[in-house]
Amino acid sequence: MEKVQIAVRLITPDPAAVTALNTVKAMRLQMPPLKIHRYDLWEFKTAEGGKETISEVVSHFTDIVNPNKQTWTFAGEGSVLKGEDPELLWVGIVIRDYEDSVSGNWTDLLERRGFPVDSVRWGVLWRLGYLKNTDEALARKMALDLAVSHTRTGGLFSNPVSQEVSFWT
Repeated sequence: MEKVQIAVRLITPDPAAVTALNTVKAMRLQMPPLKIHRYDLWEFKTAEGGKETISEVVSHFTDIVNPNKQTWTFAGEGSVLKGEDPELLWVGIVIRDYEDSVSGNWTDLLERRGFPVDSVRWGVLWRLGYLKNTDEALARKMALDLAVSHTRTGGLFSNPVSQEVSFWT
């Protein structure tokens, strides 16, 4: 079984990512990320075909990637994604709902349509770009602190009551 991930983002600037970056700037953090990108992260486990199968799935379903407004790329964990500045240190945070009906529904739909996909997982991938000379462990800690809402004044991307947070490493 092969795991294939794709990252989907808007062609135009993402309003959620722009708002998040503006909010971070207003927070006056000591070492804020310089850039923030948001992606839909799709993870497919395929019995056969790997990337070819997923390319076919993407071409059949505009609900996964709408070519009129979105672009996508195959995503290996920890890689620099299309459109990201390679001069920055990127930290990826994946947010997934505990009650995830999207993933289950897509798994069932693809199975009924005859695609050799065993499972689908969907989540939101936030990529935070820090200065290249930032210590990676520190950048990961700062990204996690920024991602998880533990107080009214801290955390932007997730609610730990209903969502799981993990690093995209």
